[in-house]
Amino acid sequence: MKKTLLAAAAMTAFAGAAQAQSSVTVYGTLDAAISNHDTGASTLNGTTTRLRGSRTVSDRLGFKGVEDLGGGKTAFFQLETGMDPFSQNTGQAGAGDGTAMTSATPGSFITTRRPSFLGLSDKTLGSIQAGSQYSPGFLFTGYGDVAGHNTVGTDMSYATVVTSVADAVGSTATTAQYKMNAQSIRYDSPSFMGLVGSVYTVTPSTAASGAGKVNALAAAYTSGKFEAQAVYEVKIIATNSALATATNVKHTTSGIGGGYDFGFAKARATYQKGELASQMNGSSSGSNGVVTVTKLTAIAPVTPAIDVFGAYILLSENSVGTMYGAANVQKSATGMSVGSTYKFSKRTNIYATYTALENNSNAAFGLGGTATGITATNGVVAGNDPRIINIGMRHSF
Repeated sequence: MKKTLLAAAAMTAFAGAAQAQSSVTVYGTLDAAISNHDTGASTLNGTTTRLRGSRTVSDRLGFKGVEDLGGGKTAFFQLETGMDPFSQNTGQAGAGDGTAMTSATPGSFITTRRPSFLGLSDKTLGSIQAGSQYSPGFLFTGYGDVAGHNTVGTDMSYATVVTSVADAVGSTATTAQYKMNAQSIRYDSPSFMGLVGSVYTVTPSTAASGAGKVNALAAAYTSGKFEAQAVYEVKIIATNSALATATNVKHTTSGIGGGYDFGFAKARATYQKGELASQMNGSSSGSNGVVTVTKLTAIAPVTPAIDVFGAYILLSENSVGTMYGAANVQKSATGMSVGSTYKFSKRTNIYATYTALENNSNAAFGLGGTATGITATNGVVAGNDPRIINIGMRHSF
């Protein structure tokens, strides 16, 4: 009897140890706000106010897990999808783009795929993961806002990771479709005196032309209260088949930035450039469209529960680019953003933000969503000065 009890106790202890070596976490974020969006247009519906999701960070639901394989090795995975519990079945209708709302029927609850991959990690050799992953160039856009918010982070920088002269060259990649790559492999080195290097590659989706191929290098450095990041990424984009010759277009993004935690505030500065090698009728035009984004951001705790944050942004597109205005003219804009967060707990907070852009007479930089310039996507035309006010609540689990 004693032997049986001892054996049972040993098996129970062993099972508990085995379970402790593996864990799965369910996580997510819900972010809802009353959003007032003014495109700066004088036309009907230039200003709209409505409940919107993902105002500071994107709503999501995910699963991630890790298993200790012993000897400093682990296996890990992540499966994540976007959510939009506040959407209409008409998508962006009524979002300040001049389109009248036609229905309040709820839209899809589950939206786009987010990072979903499988990987192995070794304390000595680093880690490798494969699956659907954000490109390093896109991840750097988020690094641009020290407060970690979409509006100043990713939304302000789409053109640095996608085509900047799409209309001029007839490219099919006019939105952020290259921010997420389904056939990607990423390697991260172990930390060497605070420095971590990354290599990222994507198998071409069309082997014959190389369209969809992405190669990138990234680096992150941390030393005490100082941190810095850099990225260089090249992607091949298939041009529209209507062109005389289906020549591929090369898009390059590069960025560098750093920050410092002063204690009373944490500040960060970044610069990112997107450059598209122009192609006209299948031949090189000899000039490139270039979009640049410079950000200065800071966040400071006023009390243990209250943070305040702000940003100053410089945007530009050269005369070759046509994503934010007509060809043959220089486009530029300045932006500012301020806000505050009150934290009820580590998971729940309420916030208020104000963000505004001032375009020059040639520029149509926009706010909200993809911020893709002079189209119905954001309702902004050259010379308009858009702004967004958000008052909302965010919960993470």
